[in-house]
Amino acid sequence: MFRSLWRTIRVEILTTPPTDSNQSSNQLPDDAEPAQRRALAIVTACAILALPIGYLIVHYGMPAPASTGALPVAAPVQSIARLEESVRVHPTVSNRIDLAMAYIQANRPGRAIPILDSLLSEDGSNAVAWNNLCVANIMRKAFAIAIKDCSNAIRIVPDFQLARRNLQWAEDEKKKAFAALAAQEEVARASRNADFYLAQGLSFLHVGDYDQAIKAGQRVLELDPTNGLAANNIGTAYMFKKDPKAAVLWFEKAIALAPTLQIAVSNLAWAHDEQAKPSAR
Repeated sequence: MFRSLWRTIRVEILTTPPTDSNQSSNQLPDDAEPAQRRALAIVTACAILALPIGYLIVHYGMPAPASTGALPVAAPVQSIARLEESVRVHPTVSNRIDLAMAYIQANRPGRAIPILDSLLSEDGSNAVAWNNLCVANIMRKAFAIAIKDCSNAIRIVPDFQLARRNLQWAEDEKKKAFAALAAQEEVARASRNADFYLAQGLSFLHVGDYDQAIKAGQRVLELDPTNGLAANNIGTAYMFKKDPKAAVLWFEKAIALAPTLQIAVSNLAWAHDEQAKPSAR
Protein backbone atom coordinates (compact mmCIF):
# COMPACT_ATOMS: atom_id res chain seq x y z
CA MET A 1 0.00 0.00 0.00
CA PHE A 2 2.70 2.41 1.00
CA ARG A 3 4.68 1.62 -2.14
CA SER A 4 1.66 2.43 -4.31
CA LEU A 5 1.12 5.63 -2.32
CA TRP A 6 4.75 6.62 -2.96
CA ARG A 7 4.38 5.89 -6.67
CA THR A 8 1.24 8.02 -6.83
CA ILE A 9 2.89 10.97 -5.09
CA ARG A 10 6.02 10.66 -7.20
CA VAL A 11 4.00 10.67 -10.43
CA GLU A 12 2.11 13.78 -9.33
CA ILE A 13 5.38 15.58 -8.59
CA LEU A 14 7.02 14.59 -11.85
CA THR A 15 4.01 15.29 -14.04
CA THR A 16 3.05 18.68 -12.62
CA PRO A 17 3.21 21.00 -15.65
CA PRO A 18 5.82 23.75 -15.46
CA THR A 19 4.45 27.15 -14.53
CA ASP A 20 5.31 30.23 -16.53
CA SER A 21 7.61 32.51 -14.53
CA ASN A 22 5.22 35.41 -15.07
CA GLN A 23 2.36 33.47 -13.54
CA SER A 24 3.96 32.36 -10.29
CA SER A 25 6.50 33.93 -8.03
CA ASN A 26 7.07 30.55 -6.26
CA GLN A 27 8.93 28.86 -9.11
CA LEU A 28 12.69 28.81 -8.61
CA PRO A 29 14.66 30.32 -11.51
CA ASP A 30 17.34 28.23 -13.23
CA ASP A 31 20.10 30.16 -11.49
CA ALA A 32 18.57 29.78 -7.99
CA GLU A 33 21.04 29.34 -5.20
CA PRO A 34 21.91 25.66 -4.51
CA ALA A 35 20.92 26.13 -0.88
CA GLN A 36 17.40 27.11 -1.93
CA ARG A 37 17.06 24.05 -4.10
CA ARG A 38 18.36 21.78 -1.38
CA ALA A 39 15.85 23.26 1.07
CA LEU A 40 13.00 22.67 -1.36
CA ALA A 41 14.12 19.05 -1.90
CA ILE A 42 14.26 18.41 1.84
CA VAL A 43 10.78 19.85 2.44
CA THR A 44 9.34 17.74 -0.40
CA ALA A 45 10.99 14.57 0.87
CA CYS A 46 9.77 15.16 4.42
CA ALA A 47 6.20 15.68 3.22
CA ILE A 48 6.28 12.38 1.32
CA LEU A 49 7.85 10.34 4.10
CA ALA A 50 5.48 11.71 6.72
CA LEU A 51 2.39 10.19 5.08
CA PRO A 52 2.79 6.50 6.01
CA ILE A 53 4.36 7.39 9.37
CA GLY A 54 1.11 9.04 10.38
CA TYR A 55 -0.49 5.60 10.80
CA LEU A 56 2.23 4.07 12.90
CA ILE A 57 4.00 4.28 16.25
CA VAL A 58 7.78 4.34 16.02
CA HIS A 59 8.87 4.47 19.67
CA TYR A 60 7.39 2.46 22.47
CA GLY A 61 5.39 4.63 24.80
CA MET A 62 2.02 6.17 25.35
CA PRO A 63 0.42 7.99 22.42
CA ALA A 64 0.09 11.74 22.44
CA PRO A 65 -3.02 13.01 24.25
CA ALA A 66 -6.01 13.45 21.98
CA SER A 67 -6.20 17.17 22.67
CA THR A 68 -2.78 17.85 21.12
CA GLY A 69 -3.62 16.34 17.74
CA ALA A 70 0.05 15.49 17.34
CA LEU A 71 1.30 12.62 15.20
CA PRO A 72 4.29 10.51 16.21
CA VAL A 73 7.70 11.66 14.99
CA ALA A 74 9.78 9.26 12.91
CA ALA A 75 12.92 7.89 14.49
CA PRO A 76 16.22 7.99 12.60
CA VAL A 77 16.24 5.31 9.92
CA GLN A 78 18.08 2.17 10.99
CA SER A 79 18.76 -0.92 8.94
CA ILE A 80 16.66 -3.97 9.65
CA ALA A 81 19.85 -6.00 10.10
CA ARG A 82 21.01 -3.67 12.87
CA LEU A 83 17.65 -3.83 14.60
CA GLU A 84 17.61 -7.62 14.33
CA GLU A 85 21.01 -7.73 16.00
CA SER A 86 19.80 -5.38 18.73
CA VAL A 87 16.86 -7.68 19.43
CA ARG A 88 19.14 -10.73 19.47
CA VAL A 89 21.45 -9.14 22.03
CA HIS A 90 18.91 -7.10 23.99
CA PRO A 91 15.34 -8.39 23.38
CA THR A 92 13.71 -5.51 25.22
CA VAL A 93 10.15 -4.45 24.56
CA SER A 94 11.35 -1.22 22.93
CA ASN A 95 13.81 -3.01 20.62
CA ARG A 96 11.19 -5.50 19.50
CA ILE A 97 8.66 -2.75 18.87
CA ASP A 98 11.27 -0.94 16.73
CA LEU A 99 12.08 -4.08 14.74
CA ALA A 100 8.41 -4.83 14.07
CA MET A 101 8.00 -1.21 13.01
CA ALA A 102 10.91 -1.52 10.59
CA TYR A 103 9.38 -4.64 9.03
CA ILE A 104 6.07 -2.80 8.58
CA GLN A 105 7.78 0.17 6.95
CA ALA A 106 9.62 -2.24 4.64
CA ASN A 107 6.26 -3.68 3.55
CA ARG A 108 6.97 -6.98 5.33
CA PRO A 109 4.04 -7.20 7.77
CA GLY A 110 4.33 -10.98 7.95
CA ARG A 111 7.67 -10.62 9.73
CA ALA A 112 6.26 -8.05 12.15
CA ILE A 113 3.25 -10.07 13.27
CA PRO A 114 5.11 -12.86 15.16
CA ILE A 115 7.11 -10.24 17.07
CA LEU A 116 3.99 -8.34 18.05
CA ASP A 117 2.15 -11.56 18.94
CA SER A 118 5.04 -12.49 21.21
CA LEU A 119 4.96 -9.10 22.93
CA LEU A 120 1.22 -9.37 23.50
CA SER A 121 1.52 -12.90 24.89
CA GLU A 122 3.83 -11.37 27.52
CA ASP A 123 1.76 -8.24 28.14
CA GLY A 124 -1.74 -8.04 26.75
CA SER A 125 -2.04 -4.42 27.88
CA ASN A 126 0.56 -3.13 25.40
CA ALA A 127 -1.60 -0.73 23.40
CA VAL A 128 1.22 0.17 21.01
CA ALA A 129 1.75 -3.46 20.06
CA TRP A 130 -2.00 -3.87 19.47
CA ASN A 131 -2.05 -0.78 17.26
CA ASN A 132 0.94 -1.88 15.18
CA LEU A 133 -0.50 -5.38 14.87
CA CYS A 134 -3.64 -3.74 13.53
CA VAL A 135 -1.59 -1.94 10.89
CA ALA A 136 0.25 -5.14 9.91
CA ASN A 137 -3.04 -6.98 9.48
CA ILE A 138 -4.52 -4.15 7.42
CA MET A 139 -1.51 -4.40 5.13
CA ARG A 140 -2.20 -8.14 4.81
CA LYS A 141 -5.86 -7.32 4.12
CA ALA A 142 -7.01 -9.26 7.18
CA PHE A 143 -9.45 -6.50 8.01
CA ALA A 144 -11.65 -8.40 10.48
CA ILE A 145 -8.58 -9.28 12.57
CA ALA A 146 -7.23 -5.73 12.27
CA ILE A 147 -10.48 -4.31 13.63
CA LYS A 148 -10.16 -6.49 16.74
CA ASP A 149 -6.53 -5.43 17.20
CA CYS A 150 -7.27 -1.70 17.03
CA SER A 151 -10.31 -2.14 19.25
CA ASN A 152 -8.05 -3.73 21.88
CA ALA A 153 -5.65 -0.78 21.67
CA ILE A 154 -8.51 1.67 22.19
CA ARG A 155 -9.99 -0.37 25.03
CA ILE A 156 -6.65 -0.09 26.85
CA VAL A 157 -6.03 3.58 25.97
CA PRO A 158 -9.33 5.28 25.02
CA ASP A 159 -7.55 8.48 23.87
CA PHE A 160 -5.26 6.59 21.46
CA GLN A 161 -6.14 8.70 18.41
CA LEU A 162 -3.74 6.88 16.10
CA ALA A 163 -5.47 3.59 16.85
CA ARG A 164 -8.85 5.23 16.26
CA ARG A 165 -7.74 6.36 12.81
CA ASN A 166 -6.41 2.88 12.05
CA LEU A 167 -9.67 1.36 13.23
CA GLN A 168 -11.56 3.61 10.83
CA TRP A 169 -9.17 2.62 8.05
CA ALA A 170 -9.77 -1.10 8.72
CA GLU A 171 -13.55 -0.66 8.92
CA ASP A 172 -13.59 1.28 5.63
CA GLU A 173 -11.57 -1.45 3.90
CA LYS A 174 -13.85 -4.15 5.28
CA LYS A 175 -16.87 -2.28 3.90
CA LYS A 176 -15.20 -2.24 0.48
CA ALA A 177 -14.69 -5.99 0.71
CA PHE A 178 -18.37 -6.52 1.56
CA ALA A 179 -19.28 -4.32 -1.41
CA ALA A 180 -17.09 -6.49 -3.63
CA LEU A 181 -18.85 -9.60 -2.35
CA ALA A 182 -22.24 -8.05 -3.07
CA ALA A 183 -21.16 -7.24 -6.63
CA GLN A 184 -19.84 -10.76 -7.10
CA GLU A 185 -23.17 -12.21 -6.04
CA GLU A 186 -24.75 -10.40 -8.98
CA VAL A 187 -22.66 -12.37 -11.46
CA ALA A 188 -24.68 -15.06 -13.23
CA ARG A 189 -23.75 -18.56 -12.07
CA ALA A 190 -23.18 -19.68 -15.63
CA SER A 191 -20.44 -17.05 -15.95
CA ARG A 192 -18.58 -17.98 -12.78
CA ASN A 193 -15.22 -19.39 -13.78
CA ALA A 194 -12.00 -20.10 -11.86
CA ASP A 195 -11.01 -16.43 -11.88
CA PHE A 196 -14.36 -15.48 -10.39
CA TYR A 197 -14.05 -17.91 -7.49
CA LEU A 198 -10.44 -16.86 -6.91
CA ALA A 199 -11.57 -13.24 -6.51
CA GLN A 200 -14.54 -14.26 -4.39
CA GLY A 201 -12.29 -16.29 -2.12
CA LEU A 202 -10.09 -13.26 -1.54
CA SER A 203 -13.13 -11.17 -0.66
CA PHE A 204 -14.20 -13.77 1.89
CA LEU A 205 -10.69 -13.73 3.34
CA HIS A 206 -10.82 -9.94 3.65
CA VAL A 207 -14.09 -9.93 5.59
CA GLY A 208 -13.04 -12.80 7.84
CA ASP A 209 -15.32 -15.55 6.49
CA TYR A 210 -12.59 -18.17 6.31
CA ASP A 211 -14.82 -21.21 5.78
CA GLN A 212 -16.34 -19.63 2.68
CA ALA A 213 -12.86 -18.60 1.52
CA ILE A 214 -11.80 -22.24 1.71
CA LYS A 215 -14.86 -23.37 -0.24
CA ALA A 216 -14.20 -20.77 -2.93
CA GLY A 217 -10.57 -21.89 -3.22
CA GLN A 218 -11.61 -25.51 -3.54
CA ARG A 219 -14.05 -24.52 -6.29
CA VAL A 220 -11.17 -22.85 -8.15
CA LEU A 221 -9.16 -26.07 -7.98
CA GLU A 222 -12.12 -28.07 -9.29
CA LEU A 223 -12.18 -25.81 -12.34
CA ASP A 224 -8.42 -25.28 -12.59
CA PRO A 225 -6.48 -28.06 -10.80
CA THR A 226 -3.11 -26.37 -11.46
CA ASN A 227 -3.98 -23.08 -9.73
CA GLY A 228 -1.29 -22.65 -7.08
CA LEU A 229 -2.65 -19.32 -5.91
CA ALA A 230 -5.96 -20.93 -4.93
CA ALA A 231 -4.09 -23.50 -2.83
CA ASN A 232 -2.10 -20.69 -1.21
CA ASN A 233 -5.27 -18.80 -0.35
CA ILE A 234 -6.82 -21.89 1.23
CA GLY A 235 -3.70 -22.24 3.33
CA THR A 236 -3.98 -18.59 4.36
CA ALA A 237 -7.57 -19.15 5.47
CA TYR A 238 -6.43 -22.06 7.64
CA MET A 239 -3.73 -19.85 9.15
CA PHE A 240 -6.35 -17.29 10.12
CA LYS A 241 -8.38 -20.16 11.59
CA LYS A 242 -5.33 -20.93 13.78
CA ASP A 243 -4.75 -24.28 12.07
CA PRO A 244 -1.13 -24.15 10.86
CA LYS A 245 -0.96 -27.94 10.45
CA ALA A 246 -3.64 -27.88 7.74
CA ALA A 247 -2.15 -24.70 6.29
CA VAL A 248 1.26 -26.34 5.78
CA LEU A 249 -0.29 -28.99 3.53
CA TRP A 250 -1.95 -26.37 1.36
CA PHE A 251 1.14 -24.17 1.11
CA GLU A 252 3.17 -27.22 0.10
CA LYS A 253 0.54 -28.02 -2.52
CA ALA A 254 0.70 -24.43 -3.78
CA ILE A 255 4.48 -24.64 -4.16
CA ALA A 256 4.20 -27.99 -5.94
CA LEU A 257 1.73 -26.45 -8.40
CA ALA A 258 3.62 -23.14 -8.79
CA PRO A 259 7.28 -23.44 -7.63
CA THR A 260 7.93 -19.74 -8.31
CA LEU A 261 5.00 -18.55 -6.18
CA GLN A 262 7.04 -16.65 -3.59
CA ILE A 263 4.06 -15.75 -1.41
CA ALA A 264 3.43 -19.47 -0.84
CA VAL A 265 7.08 -19.98 0.13
CA SER A 266 6.84 -17.13 2.64
CA ASN A 267 3.54 -18.40 3.97
CA LEU A 268 4.96 -21.90 4.42
CA ALA A 269 7.72 -20.42 6.60
CA TRP A 270 5.04 -18.51 8.55
CA ALA A 271 3.07 -21.73 9.10
CA HIS A 272 6.16 -23.61 10.27
CA ASP A 273 6.93 -20.77 12.71
CA GLU A 274 3.41 -20.99 14.12
CA GLN A 275 3.64 -24.76 14.41
CA ALA A 276 6.84 -24.40 16.41
CA LYS A 277 5.11 -22.33 19.09
CA PRO A 278 4.20 -24.26 22.25
CA SER A 279 0.54 -23.18 21.96
CA ALA A 280 0.26 -24.82 18.52
CA ARG A 281 1.50 -28.25 19.70
